[in-house]
Amino acid sequence: MRKILFAFLLASPLYASELSFKVVGIDCSACAKPVVNAISSVSGVKNIRLDWRKATAQVEVPDGFDRGQIRTALNNAGFEAVFPGEQANGIAPLPPEVLKTLDIVAYPGTTKLDINSILATGKVTIVDFYADWCGPCHVLEARLQHLMQGKGNLALRRVNIGKWDNAAAKQATRDFHAEALPYIRVYDAKGNFVTAVTGGMWDEVLAAIAKAERG
Repeated sequence: MRKILFAFLLASPLYASELSFKVVGIDCSACAKPVVNAISSVSGVKNIRLDWRKATAQVEVPDGFDRGQIRTALNNAGFEAVFPGEQANGIAPLPPEVLKTLDIVAYPGTTKLDINSILATGKVTIVDFYADWCGPCHVLEARLQHLMQGKGNLALRRVNIGKWDNAAAKQATRDFHAEALPYIRVYDAKGNFVTAVTGGMWDEVLAAIAKAERG
């Protein structure tokens, strides 16, 4: 019996370490679920405790655990893990060599777009009406890039509305009744419009994408 117990202990990971870290990008309680889901996807992690108000998380991990796995999982969900001794850098855009591997197309907005013609067949397509002067648009863009890096079924079509003075801006306001930026429209893999999100709240963006994935 002792031999069997000893063998079982050898085969089982020893959860002797507790890991605490901050999670950057939690806007509200609705973001708690995608954060927990991302952390739960990491092998070896158990007993996840998340305080979304303080933006902190605690988990139990086996000895020798590589915390970089948690960092990657959260990055790919549009969040950032900051461990003790580290400084929060914010969710930075991906480097150009990585962006080239993602299904992202940008349009100058000088002409009205045929939305159906720019959708990616077989993928959830996010049509993002943005402006260079819009700070939250840049934040949303970076988070979408990281999300796309972790999910191969997404396509992003970025449409520049200038200073609300070009053809794309007129299309966004007249055809889609956009009132503010960031403004995205989400389409499912069959090209059907699912929903629009104004303001860039990340929990709403994730919910819209999840709805599109369900078809």
